[in-house]
Amino acid sequence: MKATHVLFIIALFFAIGCTDHYNSNRDSEVKPEASFSFRGNTSATLKMATTDTCTLFNTSVNADSSTWTLGDGRTLKTRQIVLSYPKAGTYTLKLKVRKFDGQTAEISKTVVVVNRILKKIIIDKVQWDTTIVSQGWPTTNKVDIYFQIQLYNDITMKPKGIYPNCPVLYASPVIKNIVSNYVPPTYAPIEITLTDKFVLEKALLSKTVSPSSLNNLYILSVMAVDANGKTYCLTNNVWYDIELDMLEDLPGNKFSVSSNFITSFKLICDYE
Repeated sequence: MKATHVLFIIALFFAIGCTDHYNSNRDSEVKPEASFSFRGNTSATLKMATTDTCTLFNTSVNADSSTWTLGDGRTLKTRQIVLSYPKAGTYTLKLKVRKFDGQTAEISKTVVVVNRILKKIIIDKVQWDTTIVSQGWPTTNKVDIYFQIQLYNDITMKPKGIYPNCPVLYASPVIKNIVSNYVPPTYAPIEITLTDKFVLEKALLSKTVSPSSLNNLYILSVMAVDANGKTYCLTNNVWYDIELDMLEDLPGNKFSVSSNFITSFKLICDYE
């Protein structure tokens, strides 16, 4: 009886040992697989614009840890990441996954990061009232105008709507002899085509800008010069507290920024 009991215990231990060995072999046969999607896109080449953000969905299986290499010197060790690049270029994005037993798998994709290049400025309408001195508008009915982009880093304003200490990043050619009620359909919109490359940074754009704080954002202005050479601001997104509308269409290769005031404008960009 004792011998039978001992034999049963030995057989039980042998069976358990075989099962553990079988399960261990079975686990080692299940290999990790690395995969992820980008805005629902699983293709090998991905496209995004500078400073845009996108959550990458890690769809890897049989993996216990993940390491992302973004191609610009950054490495992240979380399962999900939010992807963003500050500079345009072509990057190799790599995901490497590891299983608890040391087995690894990896997948790489190419990310093409593009800039927003300002191609055209459209001034839809130009209006001012010569009798409203408080707005700082021209006192004559005809002026020359131009479009200006500045970096808002100094709140000094003199005269109204004009920020003399803020650096000018772009100034358009001057359009001559624009009257005070330059509106469609009597007058066609004014189109200014850029000949030099100007990168419009989305990080420097905001729907609203507070004139009481230094935001390091763009000041977008339609400026005027009268016959005596005096400069005025007809509109901008700081002094006049105008909301900017931004339209992004990366698949359609279009990005635009527009305002809707008595003097209104639209900036049209391509992604490059």
